[in-house]
Amino acid sequence: MGRVGEESVNNLMPGAKSVQQLDLVGLGQALRTLGAIGFLSEPAEPIHTLLTATGIVEEHKTKRKKAPLITLTATSHLYALGPSRSAIGAVRRVLSLVKAYREHLLDSLRMGLGSLADDKALADTVEQLDHLSPELIAWLDTVAPSQSSPARGEEVWRGDGERGFAKWDAEIWQAPDAVTLLSKVVEHPGDFPERPSGPKVAVGFDWLSWETPPVTPAPAPWGDRDPLHAPLTTIQHPFWGALVATLDACTGDYAWQSLMLRGGVVRSQHRTLGNAEVALTELWGRELGLYPAPPLVLSEPIAFVTEKPIPWVQPALEHMAEASVATQAEGSWRLTDAFRTQLMQDDEHMLAFEALRKRSYRLARAAEQALDTQSRRHTCVKE
Repeated sequence: MGRVGEESVNNLMPGAKSVQQLDLVGLGQALRTLGAIGFLSEPAEPIHTLLTATGIVEEHKTKRKKAPLITLTATSHLYALGPSRSAIGAVRRVLSLVKAYREHLLDSLRMGLGSLADDKALADTVEQLDHLSPELIAWLDTVAPSQSSPARGEEVWRGDGERGFAKWDAEIWQAPDAVTLLSKVVEHPGDFPERPSGPKVAVGFDWLSWETPPVTPAPAPWGDRDPLHAPLTTIQHPFWGALVATLDACTGDYAWQSLMLRGGVVRSQHRTLGNAEVALTELWGRELGLYPAPPLVLSEPIAFVTEKPIPWVQPALEHMAEASVATQAEGSWRLTDAFRTQLMQDDEHMLAFEALRKRSYRLARAAEQALDTQSRRHTCVKE
């Protein structure tokens, strides 16, 4: 199947064949996989069509003797939706990007808002939907649609004998009417996100081949531990490779290896650079062209608060320790000697390690420069 035009499919009405055939359970499983590892191989056609249309994946074809292997690689637009605790939350977020269904949902929200008892109830509810205000504000200055009129799309489904978007409302929102849907969205506002904006960048699986970091950092998903089972796969992976490069800059065997990672803090030349999640995200983005991307569905017991950094560094280091990739020496993390030895077993490993080492050096130097900048600013403030 060739690449589908984003605008044409994003405008699909519910009566279209691919939407009728969409398996919501299968979509949830696909999103769990896609959000964790960053790619999906040969999904069912309706899922393929939907994911491509919404811009949360890019299609890649790999030549094979029989038919080409079609892989869907996650983009920054997928991770912009934010992590969810359940597959149903991920399904809601992705389906809300389908233009026709989003319009239907917005119409339903408007009808629900129009049924509220008074202005205070309206104001309190709208406050919970602040992120949708650009799409709702125009309606609030007009007359609310009649509650008896069907939401957009319902007539289409009655015309062809299908339940249409009402079926999606019931299955993913457990909302048979507009008022219930409004309450569900107010309860889970993150499941009806803003449309992703900004550049659309695919996961940087080829990051070691970049001569210079891209202008816009690429997502580096950290939800898959399988790459840790082989040294070459580890350092080629955008997330685990970036963390290996960071630990390589922590070793201290050479003067330039001046980073330290301990106690949730990044240090450079024995001076504090900052919180590990924040400092590494900034360093990786600037020097490697990557940023750590949490899974779309968080299955691990990791606490997170909306719009605050998810604590990914310590869990990731512990996974690396379990795989004998990383260890602690005097409280500071570094690569194990066994892992380094494996990286020298043949030319292929050595070449990849050399490419990674260039990036390690760049991280260490950038951290030192960041500290110098901080020192100069501190001095200026004192003066």
